[in-house]
Amino acid sequence: MSININRLMNDINELGKIGYVDGIGTTRQAYSKSFYEGRKFVEVLMKNAGLKTNIDKIGNLTGYLEGRCNEKIIAMGSHIDTVLGGGIFDGALGVLAAIEVVRAMKEAGYKNSHPIEIIAFNEEEGNVIGGTFGSNAFIGAGFDSVMLSKMTAQGLTKEDFYDSKRSSDNYRCYLELHVEQGGCLENQGVDIGVVSGIVGILRYKATVIGKSNHSGSTPMNLRDDALEKTCRIISEMMEAVRTFSDTMVCTVGTLKVMPGEVNVIPGTTEFIIEMRDVNLDNVLIIIDKIQTKWCERGFFVEEYIKQGETFCDEKLMKIIENSTRKIGYSFKHIISGAGHDLMNMAKFTPSSLIFIPSHMGISHNIMEFSKKEDIFKGARVLYETLIQIDKEGRINEN
Repeated sequence: MSININRLMNDINELGKIGYVDGIGTTRQAYSKSFYEGRKFVEVLMKNAGLKTNIDKIGNLTGYLEGRCNEKIIAMGSHIDTVLGGGIFDGALGVLAAIEVVRAMKEAGYKNSHPIEIIAFNEEEGNVIGGTFGSNAFIGAGFDSVMLSKMTAQGLTKEDFYDSKRSSDNYRCYLELHVEQGGCLENQGVDIGVVSGIVGILRYKATVIGKSNHSGSTPMNLRDDALEKTCRIISEMMEAVRTFSDTMVCTVGTLKVMPGEVNVIPGTTEFIIEMRDVNLDNVLIIIDKIQTKWCERGFFVEEYIKQGETFCDEKLMKIIENSTRKIGYSFKHIISGAGHDLMNMAKFTPSSLIFIPSHMGISHNIMEFSKKEDIFKGARVLYETLIQIDKEGRINEN
């Protein structure tokens, strides 16, 4: 086997040019002109690799390679849409490396027993219709009612969504190679991240009630300043998270102060709390602790988004570990703080996620970067894992 890293890097760079603007980054949002151009580029690569391509009604591109036996499909992939001004590796690496793995496999003369399918999911980023929209349709998970008008704006119907569903009975497993989008692997000098799971997300609408009053004539000891209380609540919450868990994170990125006048003591604040962890029960403990302390002083929260935790398949993880060890690379178990199409695919078929280092942990940014040698290592691990699954099989039986 020989991964042609120069060929793979050329594919990454060429796709990265589609939608690229100097000083801004690559913008290839779902259903845009640049997205369709990028998808066509990938489709041609698939066809040149001997794959039979298909585009479903909501825009997912797949490339299919027959197997020698009547076996279930081994799927690999990721997404090819980007955020506004994004990098060239997020998502694209998983699709293009999968194509390179198939090319290398064929060049080595290996005859796969199982059919192999490469999936380039559409609208993973969620900027147009909703996050992981393409893989949601692929597994038939349904969609949020608020997405319907956005679908209509893109000429899509509910029937298009449901017609894009595949049957899990036809699939053995799903593998996704991705840049880490964090700095752990690089900081620790580790080659490969064997992802054990993706964090769940809870978001709360928070309100703090105080009392508006004149900023000049109200003494400090007679104030009920909503913003001051808010600052203390947020600070206590952040410290509680740091103390409680190494895997939990908490972010407050929006804050509305009312009445919002320079000479009026704030009477009300509204903000969003986002908390992520591999165990959402831990999040509930922190929220309950803060709410219990502050509820009588005007602090109220309302849950409005809940995305459950995802756990990668343990058998697949072992195969990835063995493949990595066989090649001679270092690895560690890691949790993904970012979402991926694997969140949906793990509900559909045994699934696992492989990370390579991201330079300085930067992603969704023109500065996103992974080293050529790290990309090579990730593609080699993906190749070896695919071969081991194809030879040993039986991943989603029993």
